[in-house]
Amino acid sequence: MVREGWLPRSTSIAKRFATMGVVLFGLVSLVTIGTVGTFRVASAGPWEDLMGQGEPKIWTDPKGRFDLDLPDGWHPKTDPDQPQLVVFWRRHPDRGYVAKVSVEIRSLPPRVHVNHFDARVEEEMKAQSPGYALIEADTPTISGVKARRRFFTYRERNNAELKNEVVQATFIIGQRGFVLTLETALGARGVFWEDFLRMEAGFSGRAPGDESMIRKNPRRIKSGEMVNPDAIKY
Repeated sequence: MVREGWLPRSTSIAKRFATMGVVLFGLVSLVTIGTVGTFRVASAGPWEDLMGQGEPKIWTDPKGRFDLDLPDGWHPKTDPDQPQLVVFWRRHPDRGYVAKVSVEIRSLPPRVHVNHFDARVEEEMKAQSPGYALIEADTPTISGVKARRRFFTYRERNNAELKNEVVQATFIIGQRGFVLTLETALGARGVFWEDFLRMEAGFSGRAPGDESMIRKNPRRIKSGEMVNPDAIKY
């Protein structure tokens, strides 16, 4: 970004070229949206654009540790040998891409800061991900708490030419740490991005001891729908 105070008054032509450069860079960024280097990606497809995301469908962890808004087409998978991990997968019906979203749950000691928890998770990912390359990081709010989220790529172990894209968020509820991860092949992340954001926005984690607090499946109010305020439960 070119700031006015950095240019002498006699360089109006230079300012114009600099401004044109910023505009061109913005246009290129919009054209290449959905590629490595930004969290903002292209939409999932014309069907999703036309029909929208649909009604929320709350999926609850069998152990009551969390629930989330699960978009259509995603299939949960639990493994008795890995009780700390829940996996959701989807194959896109039109494009054939496959994506995996996993929720890892960890027990933590008291007063662990999310930055320390996140640093530990990142160290583990670097150790087990060949060619780990951090692209971008931010701090969204998930389940009412500040999370640490990163976007990175890594190479497949048996094929150095194949890369995967990963978006991973870490956050803490009580003494329970959550690692929410989206993983796709390189270039396929944008197809599943809106679904992942919906899972993030509809994620509700529970602290140890709060597993019985089951959330009811809400109904979204449609645009233009008349609502009786006396019938709404607060």
